[in-house]
Amino acid sequence: MKLTEAENAALDHATNAMAAANRLEYQHASELFAQAASVEGLDIPLQWQYRNQQALMLAEFGREFRNNTALEDAIKLYEETVLELAPQDERPDDRAITQLQLGNALGLLGQRQRATFMLERAIKVFANLLSTRTREQAPLEWATTQDNYGNVLGTLGQRRGDTELLEKSIAAFENALKERTRDQVPMDWAATQNNLGTALQALGQREKDPKLLKKSVDAYKSALQEWTRERVPMSWATTFNNLGTVLRLLGETRKGPRTLEQSVAAFQNALAERTRERVPQEWAMTQNNLGAALQSLGKRQGDPKFLAEAVTAYENALKEVTRERTAMGWAMTLANLGAARMVLAEMTKHADMALTALNDFDEVVKYFQEASHSQYMELAEEQRKNAQALVSTLNEQ
Repeated sequence: MKLTEAENAALDHATNAMAAANRLEYQHASELFAQAASVEGLDIPLQWQYRNQQALMLAEFGREFRNNTALEDAIKLYEETVLELAPQDERPDDRAITQLQLGNALGLLGQRQRATFMLERAIKVFANLLSTRTREQAPLEWATTQDNYGNVLGTLGQRRGDTELLEKSIAAFENALKERTRDQVPMDWAATQNNLGTALQALGQREKDPKLLKKSVDAYKSALQEWTRERVPMSWATTFNNLGTVLRLLGETRKGPRTLEQSVAAFQNALAERTRERVPQEWAMTQNNLGAALQSLGKRQGDPKFLAEAVTAYENALKEVTRERTAMGWAMTLANLGAARMVLAEMTKHADMALTALNDFDEVVKYFQEASHSQYMELAEEQRKNAQALVSTLNEQ
């Protein structure tokens, strides 16, 4: 079918937009799609297509470059323009695509903001979409929506400490897996297994339920069957980082060291791909997590070697988690380092190590005082008193 003059003009803009997107120039791509949509003489479905792409490029710019203003602009465009171009009764498929992308943008912005308003809006969008686009009508699209719905429910549930929301999150992921099977869509199946593991971990930690933590371990291990290092190295590393955390939580409920040893091994696997050069913040996060696992293992075994390794891991994390970049993260990591040093000092009767731990807690308490974090300050103050007492004891010996 021959294109009209208007369609050809719009297609030229859209072709240039896709080329810009391939170069990760999302902002420019959004502008070019806006030009495509503004060509006079286009029918409504084409206008929708180009406006939807315009909003998607803004959302991608916001995602990749952590630009919340771009996400806000994308949300506004979806709500005020794109949805209006896709009425439910006339073009339900286009409207469903728009709602899914709107929900994703709301969810991402909600994850980045302290307030829960955007997450609540995302939940409403996904719930509405699931009420109009059923499993029977579009099974894989329904499953994708369930997966995204589970993510925002889980994020809000963790933020609020809400058991019911976490249970709904788990149910949504389990629904998604009814259609996202390993045989049909193996990589999507793995993604949902990873998400399910995270929700089970959050609920298991909140409820102090080892059975839920074990289910979380199983879900992460399932994800790793398809998310291999060869196929998706960074996703493989992320899952190992998640697995290490839940194994540590589970290991702290068990008498033997085996599960904690598995936790340490999982973090070490993650660090094989999460290098400081490639992803410095993720490397630091995993170093901090590794420190926690080594600290628990050292205490369990009464072995100073593991405590010394924990100290090194926390020190590594602080190379990237600096006070200038992320003050709160710096304070929490420094508190972890001080706690590990204190256990090591007590175990080895090392007064200088205890004094270093005391200095760590002095800095942490000072920061929390200045930042008016009274709850954290009280905990840090208690640790500082314990360190002072240990210094006195060891100096007397």
